[in-house]
Amino acid sequence: MFPQKILIIRLSAIGDILLATPLLRALRTQFPAARLDFVVKAEFADVLRYHPAVDTLYELNTKNGRPELQALGRRLRAMRYDVIFDIHKNFRSRYLAHVAKPQHVFRHRKHVFRRWLLVNAKINLMRNVRPIYRRYLAAAAPLNLAEAAPLAAGRRLELFWREADERTAETELRARHWQAHLPLIGLAPGAGYFTKRWPAEYFGELAADFIRRGRQVAVLGGKQDVALAKKIEQTAEAMLGVEQNKMPLINLAGALSLPGSAAVVKRCQLLVANDSGLMHVAEAVGTPLLAIFGSTTRELGFFPQSPSSRVIENANLSCRPCSHLGYAQCPRGHFRCMREITVDAVWNAAREMMSIKT
Repeated sequence: MFPQKILIIRLSAIGDILLATPLLRALRTQFPAARLDFVVKAEFADVLRYHPAVDTLYELNTKNGRPELQALGRRLRAMRYDVIFDIHKNFRSRYLAHVAKPQHVFRHRKHVFRRWLLVNAKINLMRNVRPIYRRYLAAAAPLNLAEAAPLAAGRRLELFWREADERTAETELRARHWQAHLPLIGLAPGAGYFTKRWPAEYFGELAADFIRRGRQVAVLGGKQDVALAKKIEQTAEAMLGVEQNKMPLINLAGALSLPGSAAVVKRCQLLVANDSGLMHVAEAVGTPLLAIFGSTTRELGFFPQSPSSRVIENANLSCRPCSHLGYAQCPRGHFRCMREITVDAVWNAAREMMSIKT
């Protein structure tokens, strides 16, 4: 099969869309002359806005409801796609794939029943299940797409941005007294759900440890992370006292777009992050990553894959995973999956990754 028009549908979120970039790259390599388009929610368009493999990026504004969804469906039908990859598999993506009437629709396996058994009955039949990005690639098996091709290049995920985003990132850094000649550590305290967030006060203590040892620390996140970042800043200031004047914490939460944040992550010696979009950004830009996992586990498919990435987790809890996404609060009330991951444990892991002397 040699399709001339290919569409990928993955509406959200940052990490899930980044995990689709190996599929995107493999399709472009295999079919260089094909039209290759992508559908995302408007709020996540920056993930692919500047990706060179995408011909047309469709942005679905879900706030406009059914009329916009139907209008996009009509646009897609008019394109007469040969192949659609629905790698979201929710109501909207299935609707769009249906009304577009392509010759073929391919979907990945979500392993919904196995996942339910793992989360609800703690019966683990997912030990050998592929990570998400490989499931996306496997959906293209009918096109004889070799999985080895996108992996041979090393870094699996891809994110692109403009020179203007670099300049904006540098401007925001310098406005907060960043010094280009000193090492920079990134902290990403946000996540879509509470049970995926290592406590903000722990991040604050960790920031103080880095600052004491001559590292600059930048806190990154979206507007939804401003309160978390402020708590981190206050905790670090309280621990450092007068030392804070020597090396201020750089609070960038809510100040940058995703491309701007990626430009900062690229400058970092290390990013310490929860299971979040910025975790995947670090892998996309090649920054060493220390990821902290709470309510979710490796079997669910979202663990980082780069050799320069490391995961720290509380592996001794029988209640993990409690969800495949996360919760607004710990279902059992103790939140041990995150609270028992100590600042010392994270600091020691970071120190080993960067060879920092005590």
